[in-house]
Amino acid sequence: MTPRAEGKVRSAVWSLSRQSAGLSVCFHTNAPSVKVRYQVRNGLNMFHMPTTGVSGIDLYATDANGQLRWCASKFNLSYKDTINYEFKDLTYFTGEDAGYDFELFLPLYNEVKWMEIGVAEDYELRFIPASEEKPVVVYGTSIAQGACASRPGMAWTNIVHRESGFPVINLAFSGNGLLEEEVFGFLSEIDAKLFVIDCLPNLSTERSELIYDRLLKGIPILRKKSSAPILFVEHNYANGTSSQQSVDWYTHSNQEQLRAYKALREQGVKDLFYLSHEELNFTQDTMVEGIHPNDLGMRQYADAYLRKIHEIFP
Repeated sequence: MTPRAEGKVRSAVWSLSRQSAGLSVCFHTNAPSVKVRYQVRNGLNMFHMPTTGVSGIDLYATDANGQLRWCASKFNLSYKDTINYEFKDLTYFTGEDAGYDFELFLPLYNEVKWMEIGVAEDYELRFIPASEEKPVVVYGTSIAQGACASRPGMAWTNIVHRESGFPVINLAFSGNGLLEEEVFGFLSEIDAKLFVIDCLPNLSTERSELIYDRLLKGIPILRKKSSAPILFVEHNYANGTSSQQSVDWYTHSNQEQLRAYKALREQGVKDLFYLSHEELNFTQDTMVEGIHPNDLGMRQYADAYLRKIHEIFP
């Protein structure tokens, strides 16, 4: 988030915006080994999310034929004061001289203080400028930020980026996706391809009463500056077979958002789209603790988003 947001959004939102979820570094090399060194500011892991997801990195390559290839670090990594990864024994199946384009995804739940990327001096290493294509902008909660993916590439936002080819800006704030006017104001400054509003997991229980009014205030803020499509996403849950209270809370949140969506359409707001709980279609194997998806859940999230994005941009 732009430095101008400090002091204008709540301190929790500002602090979370400094974390590197959704950021990546693109470069080209033909080296058989890529080494990465960096430091982070916060704790390495959480009780429900591993170090490799909270503080780790993830490397993908695109070969000369356009095939995407995940690069394993195996056990060539260490988490100390300085974190070290080595992606070794890289094979260039489409020609070593040509090399690959790489994308290095940064930690999902930490702030990177500094980072170095290096190869042996006899090999090429050049950085690739950021895409100039309009991005998909995601405003969401801990789930969109990346909890609880085992590694950064498995966050659903990063899967959508890789498989759609669209840049994705991750403005998800763990525990703080509250549909606030100040955040909508900064969102409206982005020249977006698509806005995704996925905040309901932070607005269940008593907070669900905020949803209708905040959407009716927030969406017009976007529309004052942008005509990009807006996708509303329902609260997804998989613990309904064991908790009626959860079903009641989540259903009410979804109903309040749907009510706001219909009201905005009746007011004449154009290009509004909707992704329902039924379309997300989670199973009992997709969660870590009943709120945050595991890697299987992240894959299901991404698949549902990709289907909907292909509907919006056929």
